[in-house]
Amino acid sequence: MENPERRKLFKRAAIGGGAVLAAGLGAYGAGRASIEGKINDQWPILADDFKPFPGESHMWSYAGSPFLMMRHPERNEQFGRLVKGNPNYNFQLQVPRFEQKGHDNSRPGFTQLDRALGHAGWCPPHKWDLRLGAMGVPDTTWFSWDQSDMEHEQYEFASKQQAANAIRSAARVFGAARCGIAKRDKRWDYDPIYHAGPTVDMFAEMERRGVSKITDPQEMAKALMGALEEFKPVEKQLSWEKDFPFTPKTVIVMAVPMDYDNLATAPTYTSGATVGDGYTKMATLASQMAKFIRGLGYHAVASGNDLGNSVAYGIAAGMGEGARNGQLIVPGYGPRIRLCKVYTDFEFVDYDQPRTWGIEDFCKTCKKCAEACPSKALPMDEDTTFTFVGEHSEQPGYNWNNHEGIKKFHVDSKRCFDYWMESDGDCAACNAACTFNEPDFWHHWMIVAANPFVPSTLHGVMSEMHPAFGYGATQDPTKVAKFWNTGEGMRVNPTNRNVFGAVGRS
Repeated sequence: MENPERRKLFKRAAIGGGAVLAAGLGAYGAGRASIEGKINDQWPILADDFKPFPGESHMWSYAGSPFLMMRHPERNEQFGRLVKGNPNYNFQLQVPRFEQKGHDNSRPGFTQLDRALGHAGWCPPHKWDLRLGAMGVPDTTWFSWDQSDMEHEQYEFASKQQAANAIRSAARVFGAARCGIAKRDKRWDYDPIYHAGPTVDMFAEMERRGVSKITDPQEMAKALMGALEEFKPVEKQLSWEKDFPFTPKTVIVMAVPMDYDNLATAPTYTSGATVGDGYTKMATLASQMAKFIRGLGYHAVASGNDLGNSVAYGIAAGMGEGARNGQLIVPGYGPRIRLCKVYTDFEFVDYDQPRTWGIEDFCKTCKKCAEACPSKALPMDEDTTFTFVGEHSEQPGYNWNNHEGIKKFHVDSKRCFDYWMESDGDCAACNAACTFNEPDFWHHWMIVAANPFVPSTLHGVMSEMHPAFGYGATQDPTKVAKFWNTGEGMRVNPTNRNVFGAVGRS
């Protein structure tokens, strides 16, 4: 070490190594910061005439309400005439037959094996109670408004940060992949809240009588009218002020992950398994979280597709961005998640803020989901809009189901829903095709981190690289065969396949 040249060499090596280490740490820090997202002060962009969305205008509400069908026959007539070329077409009459049309063992993805998996995805919750919740019906068994089990003594947290951490920790235990906390915002609540009327008992009895096996539209209509006369369901318009059990102040938003390899088989009966399982986990997760909050001495109601716009609340809670397909894209998962919420009056908590990862800007160039959509329900426009501007949008009354007045990608959910009914499955082709829907590998996280800094001119190239590496293909029978082999090695599962990254951070 007395040799001055050797000292110079070690000194240079130390300086050089330190510089490399500092650069590496800097890059790592920048990458982590990028993955955290940048606060988005620009969201939401609203028109001057923006109003909260009435619950009865939700596509699911109309689909499950015989009262709305009778009150607005022009909606079915217009859709049938413009889209199906048949003014007598009524897609609501297909609802009782959904996922009841049998299987075809000659078609990969539509066999008895695939159908059995799909049906099993909706258990253990009673499937009709879960279906009603999925269709936006409030105050069901899993999303009950009952507050009788609330503790009288309120737990006091030492700080708002401690409270937020505790809520997210509980969400992780119950199976959430992400959890954000937003202030209750009346703009995103359905107002008035709509209850379509049909009950679990009504649907269960109709199934027992074989109503789902009826194929003739007139006979189906007669059966539905008979059920109305016998069960006498009551349609309700509910008020937040008069009917809801308390005044919400906070909305806890949670994302349930769906299986990558299963969703990759979309649109098949196979992929319906992770969709149904997502709804099952939504119901249990949200109800567990609501129970947890009530145990702390505060009011809480679990919510799935009812009460408010889950995507808007997910954005407000800093979990992701709105996408071309109208869903929430969550970094690391893309749209491969299901959202549930808990409304509560607990407010001593650090609230999250909307963030951006450059996802919406990416969607303006990437159109993979729209290209994959079998029903052509997704827009191909280059930019977001305040209103639905797709086919037939100029027709008076066609846009009744769109929440207009917010700048976003507006989709034609009527076309989407109709494809579900006719294909007898949950589709999810847009989820499978999304460029942000990728396995949990480090290089995919690197792309997520780099996306905000990539010029928009390169977004098209990035979206083309996605299928070039074997991701995003839909209607591919080989994906079905691949999925049914993913169980190999699950006894030991040494790489935590399909588990790693399901919670926390990769």
